[in-house]
Amino acid sequence: MPSIERLAVGGSTMELHIARPAGAAPVPAIVYLYHREGVDEFTHQVMRRFVDAGYLIAVPDVSHHCDPAIPVSDRKGHLRDSQIVADIEATLRHLETRSDLRKDRIAIAGHCMGGRMAYLGASRLHGFRACVVFYGGGMLVSWNESVKPVDLVRDIACPVIGFFGNLDKNPSPEEVNKVEAELQQAGVSYAFHRYDGVGHGFQNLGRDATLDRAAAQDAWNKAFGFLAEHMAGAGADAHA
Repeated sequence: MPSIERLAVGGSTMELHIARPAGAAPVPAIVYLYHREGVDEFTHQVMRRFVDAGYLIAVPDVSHHCDPAIPVSDRKGHLRDSQIVADIEATLRHLETRSDLRKDRIAIAGHCMGGRMAYLGASRLHGFRACVVFYGGGMLVSWNESVKPVDLVRDIACPVIGFFGNLDKNPSPEEVNKVEAELQQAGVSYAFHRYDGVGHGFQNLGRDATLDRAAAQDAWNKAFGFLAEHMAGAGADAHA
């Protein structure tokens, strides 16, 4: 079971959900940003998958500034990009104090709105070795700020891998093209993988769709291969 640590960020208390493999040896780490439903069963499934692959995973609850009376799935509209960056930075700094992880082997990843936040964190904070985005949308709009995330990706200083369904509407293929063009123009190392016949959330296997399952497994395979390459080989064979 994940442990919960509490960090003071911006005058509020943020819960940080952490899970790690057994053993005392330092391991690489993932800062993971959740989807719209927050730290739910899908997020716990993702955490277990990363732990099984040999990574410590830390999930900041970025909704801590929101009124707790607001349902988790409705808090997205109350988030601010600058606060999200502060939450990611606090998570990163906290991880850097731990003796049970490789401080030079930390990546950032996220699904859905968490993919958007992963782009944002990687563009504003340069302590990450890699960035993994699963169908992160909303890149063409700011969240209560003046700057759009698509205009910041040129500042990403680590390799990026992204996975998208061609039937998705958020992000649409056109939005993905715009983000890709910015990365390409800035010379950021990246690889985008697109899947025909699937839409948004294809890794959340609450539905039994053959194409979704094939895309989900392919994306996990490629994501863990990418991380193995950029995180000194951790978890190369543990993703099946």
